[in-house]
Amino acid sequence: MRIRWSRRTRQYAARVGLSVLLVALAACGTRLPDSAFVEADQGPTGARAAGARTPSSATPGASGAAASSATSSAAQTGPAAAGGAATNGSAGAADGPNQASDVGVSENEIVIGNITAQNGILGAAFRPPLLGLQAYVDYINDHGGVHGRTIRLETCDDKEDRTRTLQCAQDLVENKHVFAFIANNTRAEGGAAPYINSQGVPVVDVPITNAPYRYPHYFSIYGTRCPRDGNTVCGNDQSDNTSGIYRWFKQNLGVTKAAVFYYSGVAESEQAANFTQKGLQLEGYSVSMYGVILGNPSFDQAVQQMQSNGTQIIFDTVDDGANRKLCDTMQRYKFSVPAKVSTVVAYGDAVGTDFSDVCRNSVYITGTTVTYSDTSNPGVAAFRDAFATYQPGAQLHQWSLEGWGAGLMLTDYLNTAGATPTRAGFEQWLNSLQDYTYDGLTAPISYQPGDVHAPTVRDCFTIAQWQDSVGGWIQRTAAPGYECYDDAIQFRTPVSERGD
Repeated sequence: MRIRWSRRTRQYAARVGLSVLLVALAACGTRLPDSAFVEADQGPTGARAAGARTPSSATPGASGAAASSATSSAAQTGPAAAGGAATNGSAGAADGPNQASDVGVSENEIVIGNITAQNGILGAAFRPPLLGLQAYVDYINDHGGVHGRTIRLETCDDKEDRTRTLQCAQDLVENKHVFAFIANNTRAEGGAAPYINSQGVPVVDVPITNAPYRYPHYFSIYGTRCPRDGNTVCGNDQSDNTSGIYRWFKQNLGVTKAAVFYYSGVAESEQAANFTQKGLQLEGYSVSMYGVILGNPSFDQAVQQMQSNGTQIIFDTVDDGANRKLCDTMQRYKFSVPAKVSTVVAYGDAVGTDFSDVCRNSVYITGTTVTYSDTSNPGVAAFRDAFATYQPGAQLHQWSLEGWGAGLMLTDYLNTAGATPTRAGFEQWLNSLQDYTYDGLTAPISYQPGDVHAPTVRDCFTIAQWQDSVGGWIQRTAAPGYECYDDAIQFRTPVSERGD
């Protein structure tokens, strides 16, 4: 689930509860539809143009043992030193003078686009990935660019309006001539996804909607094993899910009695709750389900029941405001659990003040990227340094690290392509990736469809926990920051609606 780390009133958050729920679920296999979320926005902006270079030279060791051991041969080529020679690879790289090789590509510049909701019902709720991407672009340009090209970032605020989302897309494609969309983040993506896909523009997407699991030109930043035929979600309108995170909590915390909270009557929330319940049950948990009302959730009865039945771990598919209300109710009843598993919505520094005492230090977040608090990771340290420089005063959030990672993914390709990057080459490169870690910032990801009928699969994930003692997040999954189960249970659940 996701939303933003910034504060909202509880009533505000409750109104749009489901916005939050997609992100967290994205990491464990669920992709909720467009109608579940809310957006925010930011006006058009251009990245600073300097004479640029790519970031790995300022990220010493970021592609060291932990990263390189989990990176495909295609991924290992980037990011290289500024203006370095291209490495021939699956994308068809060419050395020599830069060429105007495709839409949005000139001899000295490449133009990318971003559509982010920044001024919707939740204010700047979906802005963090864009902040991370902007920091990345500014950093790259100030350090020499990529193969002799600076990056120009064109953004558009869709204001949580599907009609405006389409207008943004048409302007960026037809007037700004973007090479690709990077780190889009809006619940209204359905207004533009069919158009963007029809234009053959690559999209590296923060998956709020089902678009990255339906359209062949869309790529989730978290990877996907889904076939994308342009018509159905994951080939047959069922989401692919795995059981790894549920097994981790059982093995590491000894918990077997779980509760799952969801919004009654809200299809997207119920869909996500159902797959969570199924995954827990497949790993041997007993599960109690609690439906609450969107806009006016009450938790008193549920908390009393959890006290009496010995609940040990809580999952949810509700929003950040409802989570805080649940924690406040737990505080009143002096009820605590070893783990309160929240979503990316809460994955920022604000959890230290927004969650009650009884909840705060039991808040866990699951996902695929290593925590932004782990400055021992060279890639995280590079992000933190650049973010402090180019986004001064902005609050740290996991989504910003992931926006940075999306930019890193693009430049990994550009270093591979060298003088002649193309949209088709970018997509070919993405589709070829196996065990890609963008400089050690994520558990290995892939875009190659897997065997949806296999009973078990390799499942890699990250888990972090808030700790007051350090004033931040502790990475609970072992070095290099993620863990994998080779025999996680694979299961499928129907999507409540296709959504774009």
